Amino acid sequence: MGFFNKVGRQVEQFSQTAKDVAEQQADYRCRTCEEQFHTDHDACPECGAETVVAVETE
Repeated sequence: MGFFNKVGRQVEQFSQTAKDVAEQQADYRCRTCEEQFHTDHDACPECGAETVVAVETE
């Protein structure tokens, strides 16, 4: 069981790291719930608000 627990933790850590990197590079975000996206939406798929805007690049 120890091997599978270790591998499971490593997979979860990789998944979280990949998700964090993807969110940091998102092009759009919802001003209402702060969810981030890679494509433009008329309304936020998470909260339904029509406040999706382009993320300003520095």
